[in-house]
Amino acid sequence: MIVRKPFGLSVLLFVGVLSALFVSGCRLNPRSEGGEARVRLINAVPDAGGLNVSVDGQRVWKRAEFRSNTGYRGIASGSYPIRMDSASFGATLLARSLSFEKGYDYTVLALGQMRGGRSADMEVWEDDPPGRGEPGKTTVRLVNAAPGLEPVDLVVNNIVGLKAVAYGKRSPGLTLDGGSYDLKIVPADTPDALIGPVTLRLQAGRTYTLVAMGRASDQTLTLEAYPDAR
Repeated sequence: MIVRKPFGLSVLLFVGVLSALFVSGCRLNPRSEGGEARVRLINAVPDAGGLNVSVDGQRVWKRAEFRSNTGYRGIASGSYPIRMDSASFGATLLARSLSFEKGYDYTVLALGQMRGGRSADMEVWEDDPPGRGEPGKTTVRLVNAAPGLEPVDLVVNNIVGLKAVAYGKRSPGLTLDGGSYDLKIVPADTPDALIGPVTLRLQAGRTYTLVAMGRASDQTLTLEAYPDAR
């Protein structure tokens, strides 16, 4: 089913207020220091009722709601066991290991759904280094995290800017002048909008991760914009 109703886009900067964590050699701090990576979590699972995420057996992110962004936290480089649980239902959705390298920024994206179709999963990407962009320019990347939407195009001011982004994938970067843009998400090579049009102001010198998430069946489809580390 194609939903043509436009949905709002918001820039979410939900920053966790967890205190510093010291456990089994794993150190997470609100701000990255020398020898550390920086990591944030984005929750794109629409029906989990919030996520609890544990790193090396210690809960680090608590009840991260759908669409929320935890903000970046420092973590010592290395490989860690990660467990993701539903905060409302108590079910373990995923358990796997992730590795982080010092000096890099990472986005960890929880996606999928608890019931039916694609099960919950987790993807991790390196973010662009802060300050690498061209003067006066901004860069956006699109992640398709909406179960059942594959592939999709990002339309910028009625021009296709990014093509055929499959579910669970992140697009290459699209460089634009800083300013305001009308954005739509459409099925690849078709004009019918699944999300939008919505207006987003992009700041020159910044990079952004755009995430299409939610489900057409319950009208939770939305496009969220998350500024990357600076």
